[in-house]
Amino acid sequence: MQKHYKKVRALCFIMFGFIITMMCMGTNACFDQEDKDRQTVRSQQSQYGARQPVPIFDWSLERHLVIQLYTMRNKKVATHAVWRGDMSVIEGDCPSIGFGIPYDVSLTNPLQHVGANGAVIEQAEPNGLFASKSTSATWVMCTDAAGGISPIYVEGKVTVYPYPVRVDYEKNRVFKSGDSSVTLNTKQ
Repeated sequence: MQKHYKKVRALCFIMFGFIITMMCMGTNACFDQEDKDRQTVRSQQSQYGARQPVPIFDWSLERHLVIQLYTMRNKKVATHAVWRGDMSVIEGDCPSIGFGIPYDVSLTNPLQHVGANGAVIEQAEPNGLFASKSTSATWVMCTDAAGGISPIYVEGKVTVYPYPVRVDYEKNRVFKSGDSSVTLNTKQ
C-alpha cells in the first residue's frame, strides 16, 4: 500500500509539473502575441504620423472662445439660473450673476506634494481657482432687485442663461425673454 501511494504521489507531481509547464508556455505565447500586437500598433501609428501628421495651426477658434469665456466669467454678468431635479422637472429659478460655481471648487490646491520624487500637482486655472473634478452640485448666485446676492446650493442640474428667461412650471419649459448680456467675438 505504501509503495502504491508513493507511485500515485510521484505521478501527481509529474502531472502537476506538466500542467505548470504548459501554463507557462501558454502565458509566454500570450506575452509574445501582446508584444507583436504592440509592435504592429506602433508601426501603424508611425505610418499615420508620416502620412497624416498632426496639424499645426496659427490660430485656434476654440482656444479664442475659451479665453473669452474666462474673461466673461471674471466680469459681473447678469444671467438667469434654472435648476432641475429628478426626471428633469424644473425645481427653481432666479435672476443671477455669473455662471454658477461647482460646489467643490477650491481656492487652494486640493493635492499635496508627497515627497521628493517629482509628484505631479494641479495648477490653478487663470481665474485663480482649482476646478471641480467630480461634483454635480452648484452654487447659484441669485440676485434680488436691490442688487443683493444670495448663494443657493443646488444638487440638481443647473442651466445658466446669459439672458432673462421666463419659466413655465406647469409645462416644464424655459423661454427666452430678453437680450443676452454677453456676446463672444469669433474674429482674431
